[in-house]
Amino acid sequence: MIKYSVVGAAAYACGEFLRLMVNYPDAELQMVADAFAKGDLIQNVHPQLQGFHDMEILDTSDESLRKLIEASDVVLAAVDAGTTCELADKVLKGGKKFIDFGADLRFRDPAVYEKWYKIKHTYPEMTRNCVYCIPEMNRKDAKGQNLISNPGCYPTASTLGLMPILKEGFVVENTIIIDAKSGYTGAGRRPMLNKMITESENSFRAYSLGGGHRHTPEIEQNIEYITGKHQMINFQPHLSPQIRGIEATIYATSNHDISNEDLYELYQKHYKDEPFVHVYPASKPVETKWTAGTNFCCISPSYDARTKRFIISSVIDNIGKGAAGQAIQNMNIIFGKPETTGLLRPPMYP
Repeated sequence: MIKYSVVGAAAYACGEFLRLMVNYPDAELQMVADAFAKGDLIQNVHPQLQGFHDMEILDTSDESLRKLIEASDVVLAAVDAGTTCELADKVLKGGKKFIDFGADLRFRDPAVYEKWYKIKHTYPEMTRNCVYCIPEMNRKDAKGQNLISNPGCYPTASTLGLMPILKEGFVVENTIIIDAKSGYTGAGRRPMLNKMITESENSFRAYSLGGGHRHTPEIEQNIEYITGKHQMINFQPHLSPQIRGIEATIYATSNHDISNEDLYELYQKHYKDEPFVHVYPASKPVETKWTAGTNFCCISPSYDARTKRFIISSVIDNIGKGAAGQAIQNMNIIFGKPETTGLLRPPMYP
């Protein structure tokens, strides 16, 4: 029996985590906490949980967190940047496991975090003790660990789309361009003018123009993990007028001519033992709906012989494989359970 609790429970990612955990075998929700939704009921904040969870949301005072940690085997958190490590420290000192949805522990070099997030990292040693884990990339690093950094949504889709050709050494260095689009849940739950339906419906826009998006160094870190070399990328995100889903179109110059058929076989072979990655031929481009509400990633790899560029389409649910589903997959790893536990379900379609 895994006893789990959630801090930052009002976040979309935490609501999705709790939804996915409803039918998880041998697990029990202990407590939920949130500084903004304290005193409310979790089923009011996340209506999809009505009839499944009936629980008051605690505040995040020291006393509430002490009780929450004592009751739990693992704590999952989605809290503001700059606040995660203090919470993680309390959880670890309590002898429990911690999985973070945020960015505070994603970078092995705290200076990279400070540069991109403009926040002083007060627990730099914690980043060295933490395991950042996309299971299909580095599950071996996470086995038996107590401190896990759950990857970002854009980096997950991008890394899984790139990994086979990076491992084969087919990509010319510093030629990767990632043109990615996310549904509005990726922008978080707090209200903003540009997230109102009257502002966002029937509209499409880029943001963080000029290479300033914080997921850029995370993707570069993953590329370095895979290849052993640091490479610079162009990463450009967009907001798409949909609720869920990420599509990343990845462009990379190739040093190796290959047919679309052989590229498809390469990806099929690479992911043949991965239950959450589905590969499709270039003739069948993937769609975000194929992953809605799941931990799946769907990929269509292709090669343009005229320009000698790979064009890879990779899709995930940004709050599924991009957050909650991957957190459960990582939780399964650190507790020694099959990675598919609680996660094998078809997408919500149409």
